[in-house]
Order: sequence, then C-alpha cells, then structure tokens
Amino acid sequence: MKQPYLCIFLFALLLLSFSTKAQINKELKGELQKSLSDKEKKILDKADKYYLNQDYLYALSLYDSLYKKHNDNIYLGYLLGTVQSYDPLFFDRSEALIKSAETIRTKLFDYDFYLGKALENNDKFDEAVKQYETYLQNPIPDTLKIIVKHQIEICKNSAAQIKRGSLASATNIGPVVNTEAAEYSPALPTTEKYMVYTYRGPKSKGGKQKIPGKPDEKGTYFEDVYITYKNDSGQWQKPQPIDAINTVGHDAVMSISHDGQKLYIFRNVGVGNGDIFVSYLKGTQWSPPEKVKGINSNFWEGSICFSPDEKYLYFSSERPGGVGGRDIWIAERLADGSYGKVQNMSLVINTPYDEDAPFITADGKTMFFSSTGHNSTGGYDVFRSDFKSGKWSEPYNIGKPVNTNQDDKYYWVSADGERGFYSSERKDGYGSQDIILVEPGMFGKPTALIMLNGIVYLDDKPVEASVRIKSKFLKKDFMGTFNSNSVTGEYLINLPAGNEFEVIFTAKNVSIKKSISTVGIDSFAPLRSDANLYTPEFLAALKAKMDSAQAKLDDLARLNMTYQEFLDKYGKVTADSVYFKVQIGAYRYVENFNYRKLMTLPPVRRQIYDDKITRFTIGDLSTISEADSLCKKAIRAGLKDAFVIVIYKNRRITLYDFVKGNYKK
Repeated sequence: MKQPYLCIFLFALLLLSFSTKAQINKELKGELQKSLSDKEKKILDKADKYYLNQDYLYALSLYDSLYKKHNDNIYLGYLLGTVQSYDPLFFDRSEALIKSAETIRTKLFDYDFYLGKALENNDKFDEAVKQYETYLQNPIPDTLKIIVKHQIEICKNSAAQIKRGSLASATNIGPVVNTEAAEYSPALPTTEKYMVYTYRGPKSKGGKQKIPGKPDEKGTYFEDVYITYKNDSGQWQKPQPIDAINTVGHDAVMSISHDGQKLYIFRNVGVGNGDIFVSYLKGTQWSPPEKVKGINSNFWEGSICFSPDEKYLYFSSERPGGVGGRDIWIAERLADGSYGKVQNMSLVINTPYDEDAPFITADGKTMFFSSTGHNSTGGYDVFRSDFKSGKWSEPYNIGKPVNTNQDDKYYWVSADGERGFYSSERKDGYGSQDIILVEPGMFGKPTALIMLNGIVYLDDKPVEASVRIKSKFLKKDFMGTFNSNSVTGEYLINLPAGNEFEVIFTAKNVSIKKSISTVGIDSFAPLRSDANLYTPEFLAALKAKMDSAQAKLDDLARLNMTYQEFLDKYGKVTADSVYFKVQIGAYRYVENFNYRKLMTLPPVRRQIYDDKITRFTIGDLSTISEADSLCKKAIRAGLKDAFVIVIYKNRRITLYDFVKGNYKK
C-alpha cells in the first residue's frame, strides 16, 4: 500500500500543473495580439494550448517562430524562455529571456520559479536557491511548497557534488550512434562486441502515432530497438533496427544477458501499461519476443536486470504495495524456470519518489539504479548500492559528471569496471537523449571475477549445449544452467571470485566436466576454455580411419600388429636424430592447398621432393604418441588425409624401418 505522503506529493504535482496554467496572462496576451496578424494570432493560441497541456516542446517551436518576428515583446520572450527551460539545447538562452522580463515580473506569478529553474539548469545553484526561496514567499499552497523545497534540496545536493569533484570522465559516443532523435537505455553483453539500445525519432517503424498502427502527425514517435557493432578498431558502426523485434508499437531495450543470448525488451501492449518480453539469439538472428512469465502484472513494468547466475531478477514496476509511484522489486527463479516470490526492495532502495533502471554488475556485488529521490541533483540521477553482509547498503549519488539536473538513466558497467554507458540529456548533445561513455565505469575496488567463455563442440562441430555451473564451496552461492549459441556454439559465464566451480557441458546425452577455481582472484580475468564433446560413434569411426590410414601407408602388417598395438608398444620410444611429423597434404600445385583449416594448428611447413610434389607438414615431435595426438587434431580440423611420418636426419623413413633400426645403416 502506498504511503500517505506519496499521495500528497502527487497532489502537489497537480497543483504545480495548475500553477503553470496561470502563466498565461490575459492582459499581457491582449497587448501582444495587437501586433500580430490573424495568422499569427492562431499560432499564438495553438502555442498557448500546448503550453497549458504541458506539451512544452511543441509550444517551443511555435513561440520561437513568433519571437523571430516580434523579438521586442518581453512577454513573448518570457513564454519562450519558460518552455526552453525544458530543453537542454536552449538552457543558456532560456535564462536570458526570462531575466529580460524583470520589468513585468509583478504580472508573472511564477516568474521566480522559472528563473530559479533556468539558473538551476545552468548550474548556478546558489542563485537558484535564492530565487526558489523568493517564490516560497508567495501565497502558495503548502503542498506546492513541498515541490519547491525539494528543488531547493536538489540545488544544494548539486552544489555539494560539484565541490566534491569526480574521478571519471563522461564523453558523448558521437554522431554515428547519437542523432537529433533520442537514443537511450544502452545494453551490452560482457564481450562488448555490440550494443543494443532504444531509438525514438523519424526512423521509428511506426512513425508519429497516438494509437499503435495509426499514423498521426499530431502524435509522437514510438520506440524501436537498434543494434550497433564494434569494428576491429573498437569504433561503433552504423546502427541497424532489429526487424525481428520492432513493431509499430513501443519496443524498447531493458537489458541483455551477460552472455548476449537473451535480450529483454519493454512492450506497451495496452493503454497505460507495459510488460517485459524476451527474445533469444538463435545463431545470429533474434527470435520473436515472448512475454516473461511470473512477474508481469496489470501495471507498468519497465526495466529489468539479473544477478550473474540469473537466480534473482530485479525490475521496476508501478504495481500497488510499493513505497513510491515507481519502485524496484526483486523476484526469485522458481523450479520451472519462471520467476516468482516478488518482493519490494523496501526503503533502503526505494523512496516516495521514483526509482527505475536497475543494473547488477557482473560480480553481483554492486547495483546501479536511477532515482528522483534520495539526494538527487535533478530529474533522475544514477545511484550506487553495494551488497555487504547479505544486504544492500544505503545508496549514494555517484555524482558529477555522470549526473546532471536532467534525467540520467540506464547505467551499464563493463565486467572489468573500466567503462560505463548510460543515457542523458545534455546541453552539448546531439538530440533529446544521447548515449554517454563513462571512464572508469566504477570507482574504488575493481570487480573480481573470471569471464569464462569459449565454444562447445560436438563431434568437432559447434553445438547448442547446456552449461551447468555448480559451486563446490558455498553450494548455494552460485549455480545455474546456461546455453551455448545454437549456431556458433559460443558460451560465456561470469564466475565470481573466491570459489571452486564445476562446469558441466552437455549435448545430446554426451557430457564432460571441467573444474574452474576463482580462489585468490582479486580483479577481472578472462579465461577461454573450449569444450569438445564426442559421441561413441564418432570416436569409433575416427579410430577406424586412423588405423586404416596408417596400416596402408606404412605396411604395419610386416610387423604383424595393428596401428593401435604399435602405439601401445612404441608410442613413447625416442631415438637420436629421429623426430615425427604429421603430413596434412601433398600437392603438385601448391595453390590448391587450403590454409583456412590451420587456424587451431601449429605452423605449417612445406618441402618439395624429387617427384616435384610439395608436402605440407606440421609438428616436430619426439615421440609417435605426441604425433598421433596432433594427427587426430588435424583430422578433427577437417584435414581428413592427415597421417604420421617419421623423419631421420631430414629423410623420411617407414615405421617398419624405425622399429628395426634399418635407418641407421
């Protein structure tokens, strides 16, 4: 159940809206209309209507068109300045225009409020506080005073943040991604190979709408999901919409799993609400989104993130029973894979104001989220809370330069803590919201984890496999089942420090286990480990092929034994000036040799013999057992004609001669 003071706060917002409507002064408007043409009067009426409905950006363009011809009218300049105070691109101009109305301030009831807002926008916090305090001396309702006093507190918080300074830098990622439209809610997999984000602008699939599927020039652009990839130089490439996800309705990025296999999006499926959907990466294509089970309600759900093992799900919602209008909630994974046992994160994280956009770091020890409460410096600010002794700590504002007096949201941090991305409205931006890079992404002690990744193979082909993690210490501390990509076989799991893990790879009833230790890890460490699974049928066929090839080439029948018997008896025998290689090809025309299959093998050597045929070989090994292992690896890589050869003083000899010692003669 919501607290009573929240209702007071919401009521105050309504009163503030009423106060804004009082800004249209009939006397001043009448004087202005005397200098306008009939067409301009209609434009003014339309602008005032937008203004009264708080559609400030629509009103801005209309007031601006009039002011270009009538810039000597102080009242018109004041109206333009007030609406410009809602657009970061015009903050400087807004302050000047409002101040120019000083001579008629007695006729402008909210003059001091808007001048305070303009000063606050331009980081003149001490001056803004004085202006807000002047406004408080007016006969305004107590509920409205709550709003103004909150703005004063925001200004004081902002001034304190500036004095505190910052250890980070915040840089716009540039015009390849950011445009004059809105780009926000960035999300990246741990590999950071690509970024998904929300786009809202002229390229939106549905265009301007009020109702999904019905174009309306008086409407707004709906949201789409976009993706941009990094090139080899680390630069973002031209973004593209994800067609499998986008509809003519609202489709917005919420979160992406650490392994990049699951993309969670927001969809507004009705009037006034929204739900959480998930799309799966099938090879390189995203599947049609499906609604996440267990947490969606009849109310708005708009942001989501997971603990590293995906045991817990954190999300924002406007459902009843919270502390404020928009709260952060937590759900637990159930036995059937859905999420339930939903609980509010309580007053430690939530306030009577709004909290949104939670993000849990890859080590599971830190939460970032955005709030208009706590000690916000205006709009949404990014806050941090650390998980200590089994509970989340009191959040703190991460300060400048990340936080501004506008909305700063959707903070994402790289697995190593070196980079952060989020969206913000800034004076020097390209559009209404831009994506910003923060370096470093975290301050203080770095994240401590192992990023375990690789490819799962079944019979030497990439495969979709389950990857199950089990903690050996603190068995309930970290455990879960993930999946490798169905086409590439790639998997990725972030393993927290201070534990021993058993990793079980399974595909088509074939399994292998690997042990991974993170004991002693005190920072971020990548670890690549491929998993090679083999069916009994594949191994039997491989052994038969090896036996057949070697027996045919070296006439082991003369020794009266199979190739395997030869390995068992002579596999570890060494001799002076004798070494073993694997021949992987013999070509009269070397351009026919396929080098693409050598990526995972040792450097290749080639030599032309008297018959003018070039032999390609790999390895330089002291025993035939070592050469046999390399030969099998070459065959698995696709070099099906590979076999072991014996070299004595740069001269090839047979296995028979090697055993009998004939090569010494």
